[in-house]
Amino acid sequence: MSTDKALEKQENAARESAKEKVNTHDRILEAAIKLFSEKGFNGTTTKEIAERAEVNEALIFRHFSTKRDLYGAIIEKKINEGPGIEILLENHRDSKDDRLIFTAIATHMFEQCGTDPTFMRLLHFSALEGHDLSDMFFSTYVEYVNMLIADYIDTRIKDGAFKNLNPLYSSKAFIGMIINQIIVQELFGEKKRIKTNKKELVDTFVEIFLDGLKSKKS
Repeated sequence: MSTDKALEKQENAARESAKEKVNTHDRILEAAIKLFSEKGFNGTTTKEIAERAEVNEALIFRHFSTKRDLYGAIIEKKINEGPGIEILLENHRDSKDDRLIFTAIATHMFEQCGTDPTFMRLLHFSALEGHDLSDMFFSTYVEYVNMLIADYIDTRIKDGAFKNLNPLYSSKAFIGMIINQIIVQELFGEKKRIKTNKKELVDTFVEIFLDGLKSKKS
């Protein structure tokens, strides 16, 4: 075998090994997310995660040395899964089209949680059991999003379009409306009992919010 072919074989083997490592990593994460959302952190064992992921139990600790590492990886995965609220704000901020921006944010939140309700369940289990996953998520992402929305609201206050209200509290009010509805839908089973017109729901929430913020001058 020539040197070039030997090197090519080694490179191909390295790529396959790296690919397999990533696949195993993701399988463990997905298994952990689903089991934690079904049984909570205390009720889930690494053996169950290994069985769900179809890997050897010892392999879990080669990828995640501690439970906090596993939690951190879950948070990172969920934040990086797709364009988030920060992208929506960045894309539409200069338009100063308040209805467009807040409609896009609310729609995104409903779609994300509707597509994957397991993460919402997992966060609530974590909070109830006293583990730090929910704290990690809120301190790394939710607070960041609240800051971005508050910054936009502050800009519109300075433009004279919004009342002079606390921007951060205003952001929390808007996010709170959406989160409460998601909890009712996903955790308390409303979506199984009632068919909701999502567009009308979003339009109503945005109208109520903006009507409360709008300056009399605007």
